Amino acid sequence: MTISAVISGSGLFTPPDSISNQELVESFNTWVDRYNEAHLAAIESGDVEAKTHSSVAFIEKASGIKSRYVIDKEGILDPDRMVPCLFPRERIVVTQ
Repeated sequence: MTISAVISGSGLFTPPDSISNQELVESFNTWVDRYNEAHLAAIESGDVEAKTHSSVAFIEKASGIKSRYVIDKEGILDPDRMVPCLFPRERIVVTQ
C-alpha cells in the first residue's frame, strides 16, 4: 500500500510568551550553581568539570538572538527542568 503525503496549506504560529536573554541567563546560572554545589566533591577531586555561568553578551554574540518565543516559559525557566513541558498530540491513524 502506498500513501502519498501532501502539503495542502501553510501558516505561521507565534507562541504568546517570549524569553529574553536576561531571563534565560538568570535561570541557567541558577542551574549551574545548583549543579556545581551538588557535585562539589567530584569537582574538587577532578572527576567532574565545573559548569560555568553564561551571560547575555555571550548568547547575543554566539547566536545573534536577543529573545525567543516559546510555548512553555515556566518550564524552560525553571532551573529544575530547563525544558518545556510538552504534551503529546493525539495520534492520527490513516486508513484506506
